[in-house]
Amino acid sequence: MILIKNHLKSYPITHTTIQLSDREIQLTIVDDPDRFLDKLSREDSEGWLFLPYWIYLWESAIGLARHISELDRPLSDKRVLEIGCGFGLAGITACQAGAKVVFTDFEHDALLFARHNVEQNGIDSAIFVQMDWNALCFQDKFDIILASDVIYEEQNWEPILSSLQNLLSPDGVAFFSEPNRKNADGFFKCLRDNGFTYQKSTCSISEDGKTIQVNIYKVEHVYSKF
Repeated sequence: MILIKNHLKSYPITHTTIQLSDREIQLTIVDDPDRFLDKLSREDSEGWLFLPYWIYLWESAIGLARHISELDRPLSDKRVLEIGCGFGLAGITACQAGAKVVFTDFEHDALLFARHNVEQNGIDSAIFVQMDWNALCFQDKFDIILASDVIYEEQNWEPILSSLQNLLSPDGVAFFSEPNRKNADGFFKCLRDNGFTYQKSTCSISEDGKTIQVNIYKVEHVYSKF
């Protein structure tokens, strides 16, 4: 915990409370993330630009967390994978509902924030793994996969689809959230064309004086009975 706190000192941090239907979650997040966007952006050897979107607490993460907290099915002992976990909000919600959660993100610092947030909410049983969607590192299947705001770029669709095909159990379910982007339909068409079905719902998230519509997608294998 001390090492994590020391590392987080390299960022300006602030604290926020996320209100769910029946409880609150305490989060430590990056303060004024716009100031760090250019500083932390980088380009790899092949010219791909990596933008540090994890430094933002997106409305989609809040929407997904609230959706998870209101599920009418118990999550006790369910194996849950959160991909692109960022600050870990959705995964924390699942942990508090009794699930066994593996938090993953491509960015090491995002995982440090997620671990810190998990611990400050009194959770001691989570697992944290740095993972590239293009190089999956799990052999087991998961009952539930969580993903908030990860389909903003079409180049990510194929590896995310591969993640679902390889990591979601036959009777499992994935929950995706996104802020009503125009290109989202293309991703979900790809899912439908590859043996998945989905149901869509919407919610409104009001933060900092603005209201954002967030879409929640429940994704299952065609023959799932979740």
